[in-house]
Amino acid sequence: MSVIIHPSVIGILFGLFIFIFYRRILNYLAFFVSVLIFLYCLNLQEGVYNYLTIFNYDFYIKVDKLSLFFCYVFSLIGMVGILYSLHEDNRLVPGPALIYMSSAIGVTLSYDLISFYAFWEMLAFTAILLIISSRTKEAYFSTVRYAIIHAVSGLCLLLGMLYLFTHYDIKSVATFSDIRGTLPYYLILLAVLINAAMPPLHFWLPDSYSNASIYGSVFLSVFTTKSAVYALLRMFPGEPIISVAGALMALYGVIYATLENNPRRLLSYLIVSQVGFMVCGAGLGSQEALNGASAHAFAHIIYDGVLFMSAGAVIYSTGLERLHLLGGYARRNPWVALYFFVGALSISGLPLTSGFVSKSITIHSAADLHKPLEYLLMELASVGTFFSIVMRMGFNIFFGEPKSNYEVKPIPWNMHAAMFIASFLCILIGILPSYFYKLLPYPEHFIPYTFTNVVNSLSLFSVAALIYFLVAKIIAPKPIINLDTEWFFIKLSRAFVYLLNKILVPSEYRYVGEFYRFLVDKMLVRVREVLVIMNYIYLRKVATEVPQKVYDLSIKTAKFYDGNMLKYLQFLLIFLAILLTVMILI
Repeated sequence: MSVIIHPSVIGILFGLFIFIFYRRILNYLAFFVSVLIFLYCLNLQEGVYNYLTIFNYDFYIKVDKLSLFFCYVFSLIGMVGILYSLHEDNRLVPGPALIYMSSAIGVTLSYDLISFYAFWEMLAFTAILLIISSRTKEAYFSTVRYAIIHAVSGLCLLLGMLYLFTHYDIKSVATFSDIRGTLPYYLILLAVLINAAMPPLHFWLPDSYSNASIYGSVFLSVFTTKSAVYALLRMFPGEPIISVAGALMALYGVIYATLENNPRRLLSYLIVSQVGFMVCGAGLGSQEALNGASAHAFAHIIYDGVLFMSAGAVIYSTGLERLHLLGGYARRNPWVALYFFVGALSISGLPLTSGFVSKSITIHSAADLHKPLEYLLMELASVGTFFSIVMRMGFNIFFGEPKSNYEVKPIPWNMHAAMFIASFLCILIGILPSYFYKLLPYPEHFIPYTFTNVVNSLSLFSVAALIYFLVAKIIAPKPIINLDTEWFFIKLSRAFVYLLNKILVPSEYRYVGEFYRFLVDKMLVRVREVLVIMNYIYLRKVATEVPQKVYDLSIKTAKFYDGNMLKYLQFLLIFLAILLTVMILI
């Protein structure tokens, strides 16, 4: 079996170096390394390779069309994201971003479960660094909540893996359909669905992504959820539970996105919605559906990067992050408006964009498999996406009259370059889908540009636009906070604290406290006895005997050192004379 240098190892080592010895100039090193990793991934050949051996245990990577497909897009968007943040002087961005990207690539290439788990946990750790990169109070609280929920995900994955090792002797990443219905199957599935932001365990995503720095949120929007999508495609294809759950997830995210006033929280809910399409595709299980989920993940990574970068550009130049305070930004910076609407039309699935040629595959596969519920929910979610991102967010930021007096500062060249590259790719994939389909894991013969598909798409979006203009004043952005399923966890936490104060704390004082007081009293008696002995030794030896001996010695020496300088001089001369005589005789 061949030996290979793991691309993730390169990124992790350089990322650690940049993080530890950070200087702003090292941003360029991070960008160079990301380009190197992208080129390395482009040249990977299919096969199973050994990349590390520890204590005679071999660690492997598996390169096939599915893992390569995700490696391409992970390394590509990582490179673009680091270019976007090239000007930023922040230790918590380039190094952690490089490790984060490398961890996602590591997840997709892992063949043994130990490697998969290690890279999975590394994703969570480096995401935490990117969340706190904004160094705000809100970011630190979001980090705690993120760490808690992803600790649950990591624990479920670890327990499931250990069960597979001990009871089934399964040590590699593979399809787990043969053990469906067992405990480890559902433990690992739960771990993956948490990272995929499946409701009701999705609250960490809008909470953390909107509180990170504008550069950190670009990376966060890509890797964690799409790594989970890869895991679903690899381990749980055809799982019936997640097909309906994914379709519901697609509609759920759109509903909350329509209510949001914070642009990055709105985009975060659209991540939940779009990942729902991918989860549904994985659950449908046919080759066309799996291709659709993969294609949509690839396209979504790029256009979501465009959307978060353009939203970040607006925040960077205005200092505002509320829809109800913006407006008329397109007149101030038309290029950012262009980038945004390319991404917005792509995520909506408009013809000639990447979203149209990717999302349509999953919807078409649901129809072919006679899944009317999934088909209807995904169509509604597509219309709702156009309604929330193009009409509501787009018009309230870029058109109309400014709703506050804000100043606009110039945007660095590298931010423009990153947004242009990603926007160009959205259009390129949309107009050349046949080349894109050749990269998919399975042969794909779907034809997106049929008369029916195009007319249906344009008709649905036209209706959505008309409805928006009719209800625009009713759903205008308002300065409010929308609670999601975190409300349940807030109430649960408060109830837990109440129980602690009412039951556990009094019990602790009454019973546990008395027990510890007994132990402490016993311990204090022993400590007192030791201190008494030490005090006696000190008084007898140090404070009495030592001073007496010093006094006796001083009396004896005083008889010789009586202060007569002439006598001292005589003794010195006699000593020197004796020394000189000895030296002459020798």
